[in-house]
Amino acid sequence: MTVIATAGHVDHGKSTLVNFLTGQETDKLAEEKSRGLTINLGYTFYEYANQIISIVDVPGHRDFFKNTVAGFSNADAVLFVIDSTQGWSEQSEQHFNALIGLSKLNILFVFTKLDMKESNADEQWLIDKVSNIKDLNYKILKFDKNSTDKISLIEDIQTFISTCTNEYSSFWIDRSFLIDGIGRIVTGTVGSGFSLSSPFITTRGEKLEVKSIESVNEEYTQETGSQRVAVSLKKSSGVIPKRGDLLSNTVLSESIHIFIKLDIESSKEIRNNTLKLFAGTSNHLVEKIHPLRIGEETYAIAKLGKPAALPMKEKMVLHNIDRDSFIACEFTMQVNNKNLIKHLTRESKKKGSYNNLYDLLYLLPFKNSDDSLRIGQMFTDEANLNLLNNNIKDNAETINKFGINKYLYEKFYIEEADIQYLFSAFEDISVKENQIKLATDNTDEDKKVLKLISNELGGELKVPDIDLKKFDRDVVKNLFLKDKLIRISKNILYTDNHFKEVLRIIEQLPTTFTITEFKSLSGLSRKYTIPILEILDGKQIIKKIDSDGTRQKLIS
Repeated sequence: MTVIATAGHVDHGKSTLVNFLTGQETDKLAEEKSRGLTINLGYTFYEYANQIISIVDVPGHRDFFKNTVAGFSNADAVLFVIDSTQGWSEQSEQHFNALIGLSKLNILFVFTKLDMKESNADEQWLIDKVSNIKDLNYKILKFDKNSTDKISLIEDIQTFISTCTNEYSSFWIDRSFLIDGIGRIVTGTVGSGFSLSSPFITTRGEKLEVKSIESVNEEYTQETGSQRVAVSLKKSSGVIPKRGDLLSNTVLSESIHIFIKLDIESSKEIRNNTLKLFAGTSNHLVEKIHPLRIGEETYAIAKLGKPAALPMKEKMVLHNIDRDSFIACEFTMQVNNKNLIKHLTRESKKKGSYNNLYDLLYLLPFKNSDDSLRIGQMFTDEANLNLLNNNIKDNAETINKFGINKYLYEKFYIEEADIQYLFSAFEDISVKENQIKLATDNTDEDKKVLKLISNELGGELKVPDIDLKKFDRDVVKNLFLKDKLIRISKNILYTDNHFKEVLRIIEQLPTTFTITEFKSLSGLSRKYTIPILEILDGKQIIKKIDSDGTRQKLIS
């Protein structure tokens, strides 16, 4: 299925075109009928060559702009209607800028009202206007309700659709209503990356109990591309999702403060202006915004009027109401740490510049460069890792009094869930009972004891159980802190050389492998394979992806 949204000035012929293509009216409200314009979103579809094309008809009047932008969410393509007697209008410009801001770059421009005496479909003017838009995929068509051949027009639309790509994966609710005898229904356009077979979770972490799913009045079946869906909820859900809510397959956290990437060169475009943020079918007043220049790009920390939960890299648009201009932006992360909010705000007021985001933030939820280092679910670079390492070692006594979790959260804005992964990246620091443990520099004695232990263990991965109590306790502890010794299980001890052999075996396995495949290649029994794989899981080298123990390599 493909989902198309309309766009264009009020009374330029959007609903007339949709009615021509589908044979259906989309204007449902009595007020819409009486005023002869679309106020809310209208939904319909047409079929062609065993394909269903859903259409979202949006309002053209500026008074209903929030409905217009909501209609654009997750559309694969846009039918942009231009009245050939009036040409490009103020609302045409507004809709076009909003579409570009939202990265809706598959646009079919359709000149209408060609039968009118004053008609002038100025294609060259339009080509000149849009030709400088990066990555814009467009085509120009003409439509006259009295003379246009319906099949030919649909074939032109289908040919264009075949050139479109859409990787959006969210599910924003655009309607929520009750039907007597059935219950609560929510509808929306579902991106291709959203799983309708997985749990639906609201931004408040509530799991929805689904009764049934339909798509275009039929029982839902999975297809490629975006789809219009209607989800019937069980009464037992006790949850009432509303328009503007986001459904996801995993829990997303809400925050009033968000960190966003802006498609502007000058921060003057957003300072001291009234701004509204449009994301999916939701909209938020921006109470404060503090831009930051990072290399050649502009980021900002924004304070919203109400909490929002957003998917990573969600394409959004800021409406500068004072200038009636639009700024494309992308969601990068939530900001709930008060110290981080102060840090970003302070740096914005300094109006300084940074080479990259790692100069501003120690850990990021995404790769910011090709040489990024993975720390659990976060990323950093070597410079930041060394900075953190040195700071922790230099302030170990203070940290132990203050508490590791609190210190790292307040000073470096690192969440508790990421701390264990951070310390696994340090060879000379470890944590035990929320206290810093530093490895000591005792190289000669370490080497001597390590050699004795290695001799007892032997070179094979099937090692004997040895008694470490006969060796110097502090030296053994130091060897563990330096990862020269690795405890696989209660009775299995490896040296770093044994572990290197394990990694060599992992390198030979496919990206996704089973326990049996690892056993076969290593020649080890289950006594060894299970704890070894669990150690590798903990070190973020592999991860378990199903209940059978199948693993996926995280490091190539």
